[in-house]
Amino acid sequence: MVSVRSAGCALAWRSAGRALLAPLLAALLAAALLGGAWAQSAAGEAVPGGGVERAFERTFEAAVAIVREHYWDADHLAWDAWAAEHREAAAAAPDRAAFDAVMRRLLRELDDDHSTWLGVSARTEGSAPTDVGPGPPRLGVQFGFAPGRGLVVERVYPSSPAAAAGLRRADVVVAVGGAPLGGFGSVFEADGALRRALEAGPATLTVERRRVRLEVEVVAASVPFAAIAGAPHGHMLDERTGYLAVPSFNGAGVAASAHAALAGLIEAGAVTLVLDVRGNLGGRLLEAGALLGAFLDGTWADAVARGAPAWTAQVVREGDALLSRLVSEDGTVMAQSVVPGAAVWRGPLVVVVGAETVSAGELVALALQDGGRAQVVGEPTAGNVEAVQGFTLPDGSRLLLAVADLRGPNGLAFAAGVVPDVVSRAEPGDLARGLDAPVNEARRLLGGLPFTPDRRF
Repeated sequence: MVSVRSAGCALAWRSAGRALLAPLLAALLAAALLGGAWAQSAAGEAVPGGGVERAFERTFEAAVAIVREHYWDADHLAWDAWAAEHREAAAAAPDRAAFDAVMRRLLRELDDDHSTWLGVSARTEGSAPTDVGPGPPRLGVQFGFAPGRGLVVERVYPSSPAAAAGLRRADVVVAVGGAPLGGFGSVFEADGALRRALEAGPATLTVERRRVRLEVEVVAASVPFAAIAGAPHGHMLDERTGYLAVPSFNGAGVAASAHAALAGLIEAGAVTLVLDVRGNLGGRLLEAGALLGAFLDGTWADAVARGAPAWTAQVVREGDALLSRLVSEDGTVMAQSVVPGAAVWRGPLVVVVGAETVSAGELVALALQDGGRAQVVGEPTAGNVEAVQGFTLPDGSRLLLAVADLRGPNGLAFAAGVVPDVVSRAEPGDLARGLDAPVNEARRLLGGLPFTPDRRF
């Protein structure tokens, strides 16, 4: 996946437009990176008359104008040719679905994995959701699959039926209601069999935990994944080593929860720390910065837009409060979040990443590694690190656009992705034996307890 072009690009900055664009860009980013606001297109309201074709033409041209004016790399594509390739199809679209398909192709050609056509939302921002009823019954578990064994528990969501039943990471569900699960061909088939059994009512799971076989009674229920999926959680790996997992930066309060979990580890006696951001797909930049504030101070990233510095991401402390800020070139604080009573960690630190760690998840690992604050274990990442702004067009359509590229304060191109100090991957088969190779490598680097390849967690 190629997200941005940071090397070898002639990023021309038009001096005549710089004074006008910089304040606008700052205002847009200040709103967007707080996680809520959308910028209105300056194209004006659609005029009546002309039918659906003219409406689609106007929306197409408004979207093209936004991309040409605000995309972070002014020379990313030959913009005239890019627009011309799709203009006729957009104007000829017979209905909204066909038009949206054209616009998705248009934005997809930017090839940055952030810019996206959302179209007209089925419900307006801030209105009540329509899917308020209970969802299908679930356990609240993320599974892998070990052929011949069964479903391997990779993650147990907090406050879920699985958590209530006492399921743990690395448990292997070998059967449900006495029916074996190891003979299926994939995790999807085995999980499907489990779900069908759960939908029928209370079920008995046969679970292997290390070398012990257990019978676990479970009752599935609707699980509010949106509320709990990103919740940070921590525990002690041994009497010296703390483990903190941060699976997402979506939603306000993630960093505060992570600081609370870290404080609990410090109180429990942790003197070394594993920070796990595997599976973290990103989210709010201010939340990522607020987490970083537990480990470092000052500027941790610089944003570049259309060839010029746009703003910096900083963390500062005022008393026991931590402030995560975006600061413009003239020193204006564009956006800020505050974590009262923030934890401080200055001990040894290793960050664990996976190939699926992207966006703000990558930024945390990159900033800590670039700043010499942590070593990184895991898999190389893609470098999907642009800052994104939402725009609303006159007809109510919405798009997300990459408006800034992020780099380290010493010039490191974050778009190159994370290059781990130690490459390691967690395989379901190893996990089924109670082994998490990246975490084991992290513990070896931390030099806590004597390391052996068979260490159980």
